[in-house]
Amino acid sequence: MLRALLSEAELAAARDHADDLLRGAGWSDNDFDGRRTRRVYSLLNRVGSLEPLLLRPEVHHLVTARLGEVYQFGMLFLSAVDPGQGAQQPHFDAGVYPLPREVEAETNVIWALDDFTAGNGATLIAPGSHHWAAGRRPQPQELVPAVMPAGSALVYSGRLWHAAGHNTTETTRRALICEHVLPWLRPADNHILATGTDQLRSLTSHLRRLAGVALASDYLGFVAGEDPERWLLQSS
Repeated sequence: MLRALLSEAELAAARDHADDLLRGAGWSDNDFDGRRTRRVYSLLNRVGSLEPLLLRPEVHHLVTARLGEVYQFGMLFLSAVDPGQGAQQPHFDAGVYPLPREVEAETNVIWALDDFTAGNGATLIAPGSHHWAAGRRPQPQELVPAVMPAGSALVYSGRLWHAAGHNTTETTRRALICEHVLPWLRPADNHILATGTDQLRSLTSHLRRLAGVALASDYLGFVAGEDPERWLLQSS
């Protein structure tokens, strides 16, 4: 956990932009995403004041240590856990990939836009569960709330068992969730289509690479035989 990484100004700007994006968003229509939880996807075409969080060097230093120099965004969304939302079903994010349990396919981050407390639905984690054997599931007593002040970042393995907690308070708990996955995997979100080529050109080169506009290796990820970054900029 990286505590209180954001300055007051950065946090205030991120909260304001998050509120603008969440305004009008409805609750999810299923139990897993949360029937009293609002989510906003497709953030890269309206990244605004969230960009400093997505590119935070301290976070990417840890991601690079786990995944290597080249990786991409997986799922990327805002989450607002409203009062009365119950605890989520425990899961591990890398479970979407049919890979051996020991493979570190992704390393993720939850940015706390509000204080995360045991009462307002702080993410529940099972410490050490990223080392568990396949088939083992956490028992209720093994899940503990990741309590942290607003502006903090919880960086965790995609193999870690976790769940959004139960919000028993009268206030909303907001977060930015950003997954990072190996470059040869299909990301949970299709950022290229969701963002669009015109908007991709307006992003920084670093954000474009994280969106998937990058070669995964010397011979993986071409567009018409060219480096995708070069193709994108030349085709404008």
